Amino acid sequence: MLYRVLSCFLLLASLPGPAAMAADQIIWGKHHVPPYMIREGEWAHQGIFDLTLDVIKENLPQYQHMELGAPFPRVLSEIKKGSHWCYIGTLKTPEREALGHFSLPTSIFLPLRIIVRRDRLAQFKSPQSLQALLQNRQLTTSVMRDRSYSPTVDKLLAAYPPREYYSEQVEAISMLLAGRIDYMIELPLLAFDQARLMGRAGELVAIPTQEADEVVFNRVMCPKNEWGRKVIEQIDKVLAANRDKPYYRSIVEKWHDPESVAEIRKIYDSVFLRIQ
Repeated sequence: MLYRVLSCFLLLASLPGPAAMAADQIIWGKHHVPPYMIREGEWAHQGIFDLTLDVIKENLPQYQHMELGAPFPRVLSEIKKGSHWCYIGTLKTPEREALGHFSLPTSIFLPLRIIVRRDRLAQFKSPQSLQALLQNRQLTTSVMRDRSYSPTVDKLLAAYPPREYYSEQVEAISMLLAGRIDYMIELPLLAFDQARLMGRAGELVAIPTQEADEVVFNRVMCPKNEWGRKVIEQIDKVLAANRDKPYYRSIVEKWHDPESVAEIRKIYDSVFLRIQ
């Protein structure tokens, strides 16, 4: 009997203490969305979200940080459940605010565009009405499940839901290039870079929309519980101390062309650093 008690005591003593338990670990959901998150290849971990996350991780040493590959719908599901998951690169919406806590903006998305194959450009207007495209049931698009695009685009998608959904951007870009869908609503930087990685550089073009020309801001999202609130509170302190530094500005500008960099610089101090 004494041997059993002693064995149990030694087993308990060998278990990780509170500081090493999951309460102090943040699981960062990551997926392959170059050039925002780059999980493979020559430029692995050099995406905009990758590098901004590095700033946060380096300044929150009190947590164990674990990056875990998962499609965005899975990440959002874990956050909804209250798991100790967070995600960098989320848009804040009224619906999502009921599910999670959000940080200050971490980076900038320039306006969405209609992305089509270059050889089909003549079939579309410029600027193109997104509403007219969504109403045209002869044309097919696909949108990411559970993604928020922008306030205007989200309203149009709710009014005219597409027939196709995807979980990873590479699926949709592949379908567009193969002619299985007719157009995408996407960030040109993302669409063009993905096509380039597939060996199809220059085959896609971006068309402005008549309805949506919004600049939106990415944030960190954590669960709507006390753990998530505390994590976001600490992340905000890191962002407030670093976002006005030259090295952080260079991360936000990374991968953009000179025209886009100029657009980012116009709003960086006046909007990005001021918005809550």
